[in-house]
Amino acid sequence: MSRFFIKVFVPGPFFEPLTYSTDAPISSGIRVTVPLGSREVIGLCAGKANGPEALDTIKSVISVIDDEPIISTQHQALVDFASDYYLAPPGDLLLSSLPTTLRKGQPIPKAKTETGHNNSPAYQLTKDQRDAIEAVDQTANQFQCFLLQGVTGSGKTQVFSELIDRTIKRGQQILLLVPEIGLTGQMMSRIQDQLDGELCVSHSGIADGARTKAFIASARGVADILIGTRSALFTPMPNLGLILVDEEHDGAYKNQEGCRYSARDLAIVRAKQMAIPIVLSSATPSLETWQQAELGKYTRLRLSARPGQQPQPSIRLIDARYDRPRDGLSEAARRVIRHALDHEQQALVFLNRRGYSPILMCTDCGWIPGCKHCDAKPTLHRQPDSLWCHHCDHRQRPVSICPECSGRNLLAVGHGTERLEETLAESFPDVPIIRVDRDTTARRRAFEKLIQPVIDGQPCILVGTQMLAKGHDFQKLSTVVVTDADQGLSGADFRSVEHFAQLLTQVAGRAGRHGATGQVLIQTHRPDSAWFDKILKQDYDHLAKAVLLERQQFNWPPESHLALITARATSSTPVFEALEAVANQIRALNSPVRVLGPAPAPMERRNRQYHGQLLILGKRSLIQWVLKETGPWAYKRQGKVMFQLDVDPWDLW
Repeated sequence: MSRFFIKVFVPGPFFEPLTYSTDAPISSGIRVTVPLGSREVIGLCAGKANGPEALDTIKSVISVIDDEPIISTQHQALVDFASDYYLAPPGDLLLSSLPTTLRKGQPIPKAKTETGHNNSPAYQLTKDQRDAIEAVDQTANQFQCFLLQGVTGSGKTQVFSELIDRTIKRGQQILLLVPEIGLTGQMMSRIQDQLDGELCVSHSGIADGARTKAFIASARGVADILIGTRSALFTPMPNLGLILVDEEHDGAYKNQEGCRYSARDLAIVRAKQMAIPIVLSSATPSLETWQQAELGKYTRLRLSARPGQQPQPSIRLIDARYDRPRDGLSEAARRVIRHALDHEQQALVFLNRRGYSPILMCTDCGWIPGCKHCDAKPTLHRQPDSLWCHHCDHRQRPVSICPECSGRNLLAVGHGTERLEETLAESFPDVPIIRVDRDTTARRRAFEKLIQPVIDGQPCILVGTQMLAKGHDFQKLSTVVVTDADQGLSGADFRSVEHFAQLLTQVAGRAGRHGATGQVLIQTHRPDSAWFDKILKQDYDHLAKAVLLERQQFNWPPESHLALITARATSSTPVFEALEAVANQIRALNSPVRVLGPAPAPMERRNRQYHGQLLILGKRSLIQWVLKETGPWAYKRQGKVMFQLDVDPWDLW
C-alpha cells in the first residue's frame, strides 16, 4: 500500500509542522488525530510533505476528523504572520483560534445565525457621517485603513450600520470587533435592528456550542456579519469585504495569555492581506493610530459633533481638598445626582476599583495585611467577606484582631465599588443602585440582566468600573461623577497618562447623549494638574500632541517600537542572572537597539514567583531581527527560569 506524508500543525513549541504518514492524501485545513509523544492530540493538516529520509521515525495519523477543511488559506496566512511577528508557535496559535469544541475534535455542527429586522433607520445622517460613509465605500475591494475619530456620542455606530448595509448589498461579509463582552449586546441590537441579512456573535461569554455554530456560519459564508471580541479576528470569512474595529484604543484587544497578539494590529494585517478597507473607530484613538493618521498613512474621518445639535457634556472639577468627600462622595456630587434623579434621569458614579476597600489597617499600630504570594495588599471584599488579592486571586478571611498589637481597631481605608454602592444606597434609598464590575458580571449574561433597567430608562444610579466607560449608549443617563480621578495620574507605566486621559474622556462621554444636557463632575485632590486642564478643553488632538511631544523626548513608542522580555522563578537571583545573560546576548549582536534592564517588574513578587524585565527599544525591523537571533522564545526556559515575550506591549506589568 502506498504511503503518503503530510505536514500537521500540533500544539507545543514547534515552529514548523510535524510530518506524519497516512494511507491517503489529506487536504490542508482538515483536523486529524495524531500521536505526539505518549499522547494523542488534535492537529491541523498543512498539506503534503516530502518523503523523510528516516521512515522508521515517522508516526502515522490515527484518524481523520473532517470531510472538508475547516480553515482557509487566508486564515492560515494570518496565523503565519502572527507567528512570525510575535514569535509564537503556529500550531498553538492556529488551534487556539478555533472554538473549544473543534479543538477537542468534536463534529462540526450546523451553522446558526440570527436574522436582521431590516427596519428603516430612525435618524438622519449628518454631513460628517455621510462624508465618512462615502470615503470608505469608495475603497471597496482595496486596502485602506481609516481612523473614524469622533467625539463621544457623535454617531459612529450609525456610520457602521450604513457601511454594513452597503457591504452586504455587494455580497460581502463584515467583521465587527468590539473590545469587551459587555459591548456586544448593545452593538448587536443596534446593528440587527437595521440589518437586512444574517448575523452571529462570538465571545467567551456564550456557550461553546454557540461559538462553534457562529464560527461555522461565518466560515461557510452563511453569516453576513460577525460581531465579536478579539478572538473573533481569526474566524474564516470567505467573502470578507470590510473590517470594523470599535474603540480601537482599548487594551482589551491585546491578548495577555499565550501569544500576546494585538487583535487591532492583526485586523489591519488581515485587511491588507485580503485587499479590503478597515475602519478603526474611537473618540480617543491610541497614540500609535493617531500618529499614523497625522502622517497620512491612515485616512482620518472626523465626526466633530453629536447629531441633532446635542451638546457635549459640561465637565468641571471638584477640589476634594475643600469639598471633602464623605464616604467617597462630595456634597457637590450628591447634589448633581439628586438633581438628575428628580428630573427622571440616571447617574453614573465611576470608580475603577472593585471590592469594598483597598486597604484594611490597624489604627493602633498601623499594621496592614499583605498577600502571602505577592508584593501587594489584598482588597477587602464584603461579598464574599474576604481579603482578596486581585493579582494572584488568593483569598483569606478578614482578621478582627491585629496580629501585631492585638488591637481591635481595624479600619477599612478607601473605597471600592462595593463600599460606594453601600454609600449610595444610604444616600439615595428611594432609587435602585446597580453595581457593574467584574464581581457582579462573572456569570454568563449577568451584564445584560444588570443593565436592562438602565436601557429601559428607569431612574437609577449606576456605579462601576471601566466596564461602563466605553461604547454604551444609555438614553436617560445625564450625569457622571468620577470619584477618584487621581489614581490614573500616578502610574509607573509610560502610557499611564494616555490611558488615564482616554478613560476619563470615555466615561465623561456617557453623559447627555440624548435629551438632557450632560454634566460631569471629577473629584480630585490635584485640580491644578496640566493634564486635567487639557481634558477639560475636550480637545483630544491637543492632548495627543502634548503626550506625543513627551514621548518624543525619551524616544518611547510610537516614536520607536518596544519588546518586553519577562522572566519569572521562585527566587529572584536566577531571574536576574538569566535576564543578564539575554541582555549580553543582545548587546553582542552590536545592534543599535537599546537594552533597558534587567530590572524588577513593577510588582516583583507575584503569585509566588519573582518577576524581572528586560526592555528592547528601537526600530521594528531591528527588534524583530534581535529577537529571532536570540530565540526561539516560546516556552523558553533557562534552568528554573521561565521567559515570556511580549512584542508591542500595551503596558509594562
